[in-house]
Amino acid sequence: MHPGEICGCAPLPLDQVDKPLDITKFDADPCSLLTKDQVAAVVADPPSDVSAFRKTTTPVYGCSWATPLGTNATASKPAKSPRTLTELSESAARKAVVYQRRGSTDDCSVSVQVTGQQMLTFQITGTDLPHNYWANDRCGGVAKMAEAVIGNLRRN
Repeated sequence: MHPGEICGCAPLPLDQVDKPLDITKFDADPCSLLTKDQVAAVVADPPSDVSAFRKTTTPVYGCSWATPLGTNATASKPAKSPRTLTELSESAARKAVVYQRRGSTDDCSVSVQVTGQQMLTFQITGTDLPHNYWANDRCGGVAKMAEAVIGNLRRN
């Protein structure tokens, strides 16, 4: 098999999205895309310890949920290239197409194609995540955050 093939099939187009998401809600209020229960499950419990910060400057737009102890969970929409999985796969950051671990840390990110022209990127970073269920599995936490945000976008 060649890279990008599954079971000897033709490579899957990275930017093909069968059911594109309406990301208007993400653009308008990205910090509203995790409920308090989801913040508790993904970022830290109790959720009252978590502050949401809207990111409105280039190169990315989105929201960071952070605790005073250093947990930082971010959902972002790249405004400049790479904006799609194809562009990401051709860039120096191509390891982030699925998961990217940075150096010796456990920080993790995942990028998900949500329309034919746009991906969203989710990541969890921090030096100590004592109140985070995902402290020892940040990639699991990132996947759960992506699932929650995309699920909430689908319901809107």
